[in-house]
Amino acid sequence: MRHCAEFLLHLIYELQDQVAKARSFAFIGDIEEISQDFTAYRPEAAVEHVLTRLPAGYYNTDLGHSLDSFCRDYLDAVDHRTTVILLGDGRNNFNDPRLDLVQALSARAAGHLAESGVAPAVGSGDSDMPDYLPLCDGVHEVGNLAQLAAAVDHLLTSR
Repeated sequence: MRHCAEFLLHLIYELQDQVAKARSFAFIGDIEEISQDFTAYRPEAAVEHVLTRLPAGYYNTDLGHSLDSFCRDYLDAVDHRTTVILLGDGRNNFNDPRLDLVQALSARAAGHLAESGVAPAVGSGDSDMPDYLPLCDGVHEVGNLAQLAAAVDHLLTSR
């Protein structure tokens, strides 16, 4: 999964570089703000720094717990002007997806919440994507920068 994480972090780096006042966060088992990593380092170094700081473990992805931490520690970063973009494949290792927190973030962000997956038709096994789908304004397959740009353009023009 490291190559997927590297790809997603590069997408986040480019997105933060293009959107004013963007803040970026990364999660595996819990969430951490990584905005400073992306302003302090060039792309390759920033991605490596984040991956070193947030080492992956075996089946330790927990989006629900990360959403709980985000709402507890960073909820002030979300207001009616905010677009929340979750990059991931919707897999959560059978942990509680915390749909209530996704709804709360969506309401606080004026409903502009998007989950962008890196794989199409995710919905088997430990994927919570089918549960997140109705709570999102848009779900976009993002496998390269052009797809990310199109997804962000769609999100920003649909506001």
